[in-house]
Amino acid sequence: MARDYRALVLDAMADALVATTADGRVEFWNRGATDLFGYSSEEAAGKLLTDLTVPQGRLQEEQALVAEAERTGTATAETVRHRKDGSLIYLNVSLRALRNEIGELDGFVRSETDVTRLRLLRESRMVGARYGALLESMPDAILILNDTGRIVLINARTEAVFGHSRDHLIGQQIELLLPERFRGGHAGHRVRYFTQPRAREMGAGLQLYGLRSNGEEFPVEISLSPLRTDEGALVMSAIRDITDRRKAEQKFRGLLESAPDAMVIVNRGGRIVLVNTQTERLFGYARSELLDQSVDLLVPDQFRARHPEHRTQYFADSKVRPMGAGLELHGRRKDGSEFPVEISLSPLDTEEGTLVSSSIRDITDRKRVERTLQEKNVELERASRAKDQFLATMSHELRTPLNAIIGFTGTLLMQLPGPLTTDQDKQLRTVQSSAKHLLSLINDLLDLAKIESGKVEIDLQAVPVAEVMREVCTSLQPAAQKKSLTLTLHLPDAALTSHTDRRSLSQILINLTNNAIKFTEQGEVRLEAARGGDAGAPAILISVVDTGIGIRQEDQARLFEAFGKIARGGVKSAESTGLGLHLSRKLAELLGGKISLSSSYGSGSRFTLSLPEQCR
Repeated sequence: MARDYRALVLDAMADALVATTADGRVEFWNRGATDLFGYSSEEAAGKLLTDLTVPQGRLQEEQALVAEAERTGTATAETVRHRKDGSLIYLNVSLRALRNEIGELDGFVRSETDVTRLRLLRESRMVGARYGALLESMPDAILILNDTGRIVLINARTEAVFGHSRDHLIGQQIELLLPERFRGGHAGHRVRYFTQPRAREMGAGLQLYGLRSNGEEFPVEISLSPLRTDEGALVMSAIRDITDRRKAEQKFRGLLESAPDAMVIVNRGGRIVLVNTQTERLFGYARSELLDQSVDLLVPDQFRARHPEHRTQYFADSKVRPMGAGLELHGRRKDGSEFPVEISLSPLDTEEGTLVSSSIRDITDRKRVERTLQEKNVELERASRAKDQFLATMSHELRTPLNAIIGFTGTLLMQLPGPLTTDQDKQLRTVQSSAKHLLSLINDLLDLAKIESGKVEIDLQAVPVAEVMREVCTSLQPAAQKKSLTLTLHLPDAALTSHTDRRSLSQILINLTNNAIKFTEQGEVRLEAARGGDAGAPAILISVVDTGIGIRQEDQARLFEAFGKIARGGVKSAESTGLGLHLSRKLAELLGGKISLSSSYGSGSRFTLSLPEQCR
């Protein structure tokens, strides 16, 4: 009688109590387990517990939990399980191993408590504190979901788009916002996404729909991004209502596709509403990359500042007309290349308001023919003047836009205009790094051109060598610290003065030291100075010494050649222009000096600059 009484008590407990054999088959299943998982005790009896409640992606986790209980006697975990209807829930699982009188494993008993609401509350608080302000600043409906498919957090735009209140949506399954016909398959897509989460568009090439609270369906675009948190994996879903775009597409698609030129339809806000196939071909963007983006995306950087003003003026007096009559107009492709264009504008009156249709024609071939005709009439002397003009002006013309890119990218990375996502920060750093690399290459090419043409101005004067070396160390110390390298300076007690050009000396030392830092992974980079030479020609020897991989003997002969990039440690530096050492040697020769190299593969390198000395 007492045994039956204990069974009744166990059956009446609110938590799910389950006893299994050693191989995981259900022997006891209380009423709490039925309420939690949806299976009756008759349905569960004799079945493998993993088949009843463990999601496919959690099998290894369950096996580890059982192994720990078998090894230590007990095990606990917070995990995800599925119910009979396929819905996912969070559980606290406590597992105890049962052994017989001789110590053999006899089975397991477990207590499982539903902590879905508690987990959801923790996730909502944590995500809200970290991302709430950011989500509210976004123009799209943003939802954050946990791996059970429940909504953890939304922004105000979500309420406006779907018509549900925030309080109603938090904790609901995401399928609430889908039309009924899509809900069955969506849970499977969701589970598969969490097994391999990555940032991507959802349903690329498909027509996706959302469901408002009043039952109205509407077309959407959805992008997914994984979030890693202390509470586990979450996913951020950005949902955009594209109802207006679909209307415009249906209205103008046939007309635009029949046009021979690229056609871009823009609204008053400067957002692209519709494009044709010719636009994709001309600018190199996919249609999905252009729609709802600013039309300034297709405008070269140097013209973007004034473009909104021109657009506003057109909408104030909209009529069919060519754009920029008498001006040289250019477009910008996805790869950054610019090309000359002709543009004609036409207003379009629609139910959504006035739009503007831009017909864009690439006139690269026409311009090429015009330039060829002009060049045939130019005298031969112009070639020489063009070279001089190139040297005089190219520095400004090439460096100015690159410095603007570097400067504005730096401003964005400082987050002065506003916060950045992780992907945006990464992409901007790539832009900044590439621009700096290109600027370095341009500077090197221009310096080389000046040297080869004899236009380098050398101002020989008494230069304190130690002072220049300290300046170089100070400027490159951050680069060394970034790689955890020690950058040191070793100077003799006596002051050293060289009769040389200060700017050229500084450039040579920066090139040599920067190379040493770039190709040294651990240890130190050291700048040394000493007197050398012979009695008839005293010299100052400035050495840059590193503990890097060194340079193979067979590579040393071509190290100072123009564009002579060699592999160190089996890896070529993507940041190197291959001109630094070549320029340094050329400058050293102009100063009456020379650069020598001493290196053994595997034990570092020593570059030594020898310069004439002027005694005080």
